Amino acid sequence: MNPTLRQFAAFVQVARLGSFARASEALGLSQPALSQAVAQMEAQLGARLFRRTTRALRLTEEGALLLPRAEAILGSVEEAVALVQEQARLGQGRLSLGALPSLAAVFMPEILRAFRARHPETRVAVTDGTSDVLYAGVESGQIDLAIGSRLPGHPGITFQPVLRERFALVLPRAHPLARKPRVTWAEALRLDFIAFPPGSAGHVAMEEALRGAGLVLNPVMTFAQSLTALKMVAGGAGVTALPVLSCPPPTHKALAVRPLTDPVVDREVGVIRAAAREAAPAMLALQEIATRCMLESRHPGLALPAGERGKRSPGN
Repeated sequence: MNPTLRQFAAFVQVARLGSFARASEALGLSQPALSQAVAQMEAQLGARLFRRTTRALRLTEEGALLLPRAEAILGSVEEAVALVQEQARLGQGRLSLGALPSLAAVFMPEILRAFRARHPETRVAVTDGTSDVLYAGVESGQIDLAIGSRLPGHPGITFQPVLRERFALVLPRAHPLARKPRVTWAEALRLDFIAFPPGSAGHVAMEEALRGAGLVLNPVMTFAQSLTALKMVAGGAGVTALPVLSCPPPTHKALAVRPLTDPVVDREVGVIRAAAREAAPAMLALQEIATRCMLESRHPGLALPAGERGKRSPGN
């Protein structure tokens, strides 16, 4: 007869804690019951697993050989249980989808319509937030899938790029530069420039591209929310550069939007999910639909990643 999972758990806990007393407390078992479980395991294996003295409890050579394998067995069981529970949760019709506010406003209605048509039994809870909020939500498991931009420093996250979104200058309509068809970054940065805060996805994208062009991003103020930056520009506090989907419409009475050149700066937009998490069918379907909806966009400020140009195009 092979040892049971209960016996493996007892052995591992005793080995980790080096004490039957501490292990019995951690497992919620009496010491006699724990000792019996380990003794039965030793009898089944035909080997002593612990060397007991009045002062210490140490693994025998056989015990040291077994420990990493026992830990792997228990880890595999825990992983299998978690996977089944997750599958059952998704099968009961619950998914959480996050997005940057500008991306949610443009893409979310069509994504939800298409997903509901394919999976009417699955309810999708939608939330929006900044990149750091989305990444934290995906890492903690509170968000199953998110649509956002690449944010470095998150090794536990898988980012699938879908599009590139250009930055454009937003300035008061009465500003002299608003008369030009396009504005260079050097011209924009000579003004009171408002940016995203350091460490944010937008700030990282701008800073890296400008550094490559020999320019320095030195804003007079930073805001995490695009709406706040727009309010400041409308109030005459400066100018800002925003991803095109966050820019005001051409009909805005107070603000104008102009393309920024030398260099052209953009950010990657794509799907965010936990790297170590195995995706259930419903989540894969949601990812596929979100990707397709973004690729079908015909917004002039969106383009395919450099490696994908020529292979496919938004709208095809």
